[in-house]
Amino acid sequence: MTLEQNFSFDGAPDPKLGFGRNGYDPKAKFSEFRSNKGKQVYEVPASIDASQYTEIWIWYQQYNVPLGVAAIKK
Repeated sequence: MTLEQNFSFDGAPDPKLGFGRNGYDPKAKFSEFRSNKGKQVYEVPASIDASQYTEIWIWYQQYNVPLGVAAIKK
């Protein structure tokens, strides 16, 4: 999964990346967030079928709230 060069995020403590389809799926969390800006490439574990999801979420796990969501380009 790739976030493109023009990606930016205002920031928050301890954000996580995960997938969703009409809402965040906590079983589809796959990575710690690395940076608030720029191109980033993340490996999705084989246990997650990314093709089943339409959204990428930035999630604040401690308080169980979304920080951002974007549609996945296919």
